Amino acid sequence: MNHTLPNWHGSDLTEAEMIAQLPPLEWDYDTAVHDREQYLSPVLKTFQATTKPILLRSGLGQYLFDAAGNRFIDTVAMNQAISAGYRSPWVMAAVRQQLEDMQHCSTMWMHPGPASLAKSLVEKMPAGDWVVHFLSSGTEAVDLAVTMARNFTGRHTVVGLRSAYHGGVGAVANALTSISRFHHKVTGASGILHATNPDQYRGIHGAGVEPYVAEFRSLMGSSTNGELAAYIFEPIQGYGGVIPLPADYIRQTMEIARSMGGIVICDEIQTAIGRTGKHFYGFMEHGIVPDIVVMAKGLGNGFPISAVVVRRDIAEAMTSRAFMSTYGSNPTCCAAARGVMAALGPGGLLENARIVGEEALKMFRELQTRHEVIGDIRGSGMMIGVELVKDRESKAPASDLVAKIADQIADSVIVTKAGVHANVFRLVPPLCLTVEDATQVIDRLDALLTKLA
Repeated sequence: MNHTLPNWHGSDLTEAEMIAQLPPLEWDYDTAVHDREQYLSPVLKTFQATTKPILLRSGLGQYLFDAAGNRFIDTVAMNQAISAGYRSPWVMAAVRQQLEDMQHCSTMWMHPGPASLAKSLVEKMPAGDWVVHFLSSGTEAVDLAVTMARNFTGRHTVVGLRSAYHGGVGAVANALTSISRFHHKVTGASGILHATNPDQYRGIHGAGVEPYVAEFRSLMGSSTNGELAAYIFEPIQGYGGVIPLPADYIRQTMEIARSMGGIVICDEIQTAIGRTGKHFYGFMEHGIVPDIVVMAKGLGNGFPISAVVVRRDIAEAMTSRAFMSTYGSNPTCCAAARGVMAALGPGGLLENARIVGEEALKMFRELQTRHEVIGDIRGSGMMIGVELVKDRESKAPASDLVAKIADQIADSVIVTKAGVHANVFRLVPPLCLTVEDATQVIDRLDALLTKLA
């Protein structure tokens, strides 16, 4: 399609000359640190992967490169936003195509990109009448899901689980997060309850399901009026420490919630997009069907997009009042997500996540036999938790050891600390990670455990 270009101011300049007029990027490490501390909010220092932050310049596949050209294996997938890999050819092709036309289209008008992506997401769901609402972040998606549930049920109370992470900001999402260091000195949203999570390694009732279900039922009987708006859970608690929820627990608590009129919300922000290696959605491993599914992070491969997949009748309850999101359904972000969908299927990344994830779990469990400080190995696909303890009997968290390893392994591997006690390595690499990469990560961790533990 040919269009007459507008008479841009400075259009006689070359692209290189235009780039030269941009505010400069600072690649000297000391200067970059100074500028970060001088001009960015100091709260950023409360959530760093290492004591000395790495100045990253580029990425390719499962690798990151710093300003000096050093290569790192990324097991964090830049906080799990990268699913298809850095500079994924599938994603780049889709985004380039979209940028040739237009970078943004509000939902007040129409573009085919969001509907195309929504159709792909619905096709991955169990049979049903599903619709999709796009936003820009996981927090927004959780907030909207709860708003939908409250509108549909006419009820207010929402129950989540302890050690859950549903967002660091936003009144509802942050209130649903049950990790103390994310709560600030502000009043949280009302109507939020937390049940004890069925942590099979560290839970207060030990292994098993029934005591946790009994406590869930007791909480519903003592802290509600017998009515529930929603029940929200993660199939595998992510930032809480990679804690898989037993399928029987999920099924029983869903039944309790629905008996009280509640909508079941599955938070797939960390487990969807093939992360668990078996299905596109993590909940499908449990043989359940939630009423609402929220996802974000890896959906856009670094582009800000989230999605709420919801039963049509629940979504209809929102239509009595106006609702919109300026950047929700942005066609460029939707194009990136369409590229991710192609990378998972024709690109083979879903199958790679299964194969490499299974091999990595085997290697980590072998490593556990040689290091007493490894208390537990858990997870599925390319979502693995390695929990370090001072001794296996007391299970006292080895938080300081994890912090030391995170700093020292950062010469070649990027890791992140997770869990309520920050004593768990949460390994969520790009889905293009290879067995050879996993071997290198484990060898490096082996060496540091031998040296420091």
